[in-house]
Amino acid sequence: MWKASIARFRTGCGPAIFSALLALCCFPPMHLGLVAFVAWVPWLLQLREADGRTAFRSGLAFGFVFLLGQMVWLPVLVRSWTGSLALALLPWLLAALVGQLYFGLAGWLMARAYRIGLLAVPAAWAGVEVLRSYMPVLAFPWGLAGFPLWPYPALIQHAHFGTIVLVGAWVLLANVVFAEVLSKAEPSRLRSPVLVWVFLLLVSWVRFGAPVQGRTVSVTIGQPGVDLAFTDGSTEAKVREAILEILASAALQRSAFTVLPEGLVRVPTLGEPDVEFAKPGLPPVLFGAQRGTGPVYQSAFAYDGRWSIADKTRLVVFGEFVPGRDWLPFLDRFRLPAGDLTAGERLSQVEIAGTRVGPLLCFEGLFWDLADRHARAGAQLLAILAIDDWYVGTPAPDQLAANAVWRAVESGLPTVRAATLGWSMAVDPRGRILARAPFGQRSALRAELQLPRRAEPNPLRAVLPWLFLGALPLIAWLGRASADTAPTRSAERRTAPRPEDR
Repeated sequence: MWKASIARFRTGCGPAIFSALLALCCFPPMHLGLVAFVAWVPWLLQLREADGRTAFRSGLAFGFVFLLGQMVWLPVLVRSWTGSLALALLPWLLAALVGQLYFGLAGWLMARAYRIGLLAVPAAWAGVEVLRSYMPVLAFPWGLAGFPLWPYPALIQHAHFGTIVLVGAWVLLANVVFAEVLSKAEPSRLRSPVLVWVFLLLVSWVRFGAPVQGRTVSVTIGQPGVDLAFTDGSTEAKVREAILEILASAALQRSAFTVLPEGLVRVPTLGEPDVEFAKPGLPPVLFGAQRGTGPVYQSAFAYDGRWSIADKTRLVVFGEFVPGRDWLPFLDRFRLPAGDLTAGERLSQVEIAGTRVGPLLCFEGLFWDLADRHARAGAQLLAILAIDDWYVGTPAPDQLAANAVWRAVESGLPTVRAATLGWSMAVDPRGRILARAPFGQRSALRAELQLPRRAEPNPLRAVLPWLFLGALPLIAWLGRASADTAPTRSAERRTAPRPEDR
């Protein structure tokens, strides 16, 4: 009986579920990042011989289990917001049910990619990662395959040439090679994948060892240590006290300017704001706040005697705008924000103390294209201004914070992250964390950064993810053509002569 159970496990959704569980171990809170190089192997061993229906079904299973683990912060947030466990579970399950379709597509495409060549398999996965990262309205680059390698900056430098998506393809390529070795594939079949994998590893090592050059600037990163998710009457006074203490520390540290999180104040005007902590005689300061009364923008403000303002262009669905608000009345039960924010018309930088800064407001820190556009527009520093307080007690703050490492490596720019409770940190252009504030504590974190005169030009970085996406129809078509002209491995085994027939 146990043999029949094992057979059902191997031919059903078992391998995909096992891979999903292994993949989840790579992410917070487990942090077993190097397991990513083998986590997809059980599923790939099935996909290399699967038909389209089996591949799609196994992808659904992988996606559902993986997303339940990745989105575990969602029911915590919704329950805190609504006070209802039932309402908390509904969006969590719905997110997994809808999101699994991406992974069903990935499984179907990777099965077809096996009929083309091994290098096409990670390309199919990478293309689907781009698709789910930039799907209109629902764009959410979360749980990407390359992400768990952020603690190992020597391994991820090729993100500078192709973003985190290229690193994810590299991770999948390692899984493909291991799966082929376990399947006792011909060595000649592995030659090209191994050479490509080693080449990208060498590229990463070489870039990691290259010195970082630029003028040295001291920056203070302010972490107020005040929970801004669910405020009470004392919050405003606590924030004011924390900001003034941080600015006093910045003056003693002789920092060029101070970076504070978003959400500290509400600015009713669209013009120059009247803010207590941004005045002549105080250290220059960069912070985030909502401005205006209709429309309302989420914006970054920089003050060094003159004001510089940049609006957020990538808004959080259901957090900063609610699609279907007027024709889905049941949404009122979730106590969603009463009014939608307006996205800025263009991505722009701010000037402060002689430094051109590319601000990324909270959710924007997940998107590699925004960091790349800041770099190409002349930014010398990236600044992520964040509030993660709604997710305390879940793995989400760790995962959100680690994106600062990825944006630094991709753009080739030093990156600072200021969050209300944490994590606040400074990262150099190679992804090394220079300083990090203790979580939940008030901190004036001083960091010395090497600011380049201009980011290194790299046109490939802006193009390669979209090439992966554009390759998906080609993989689907070539995989079908190969299926029509050649028997599958399983068919070859069925038609091969048995030893007793020879």
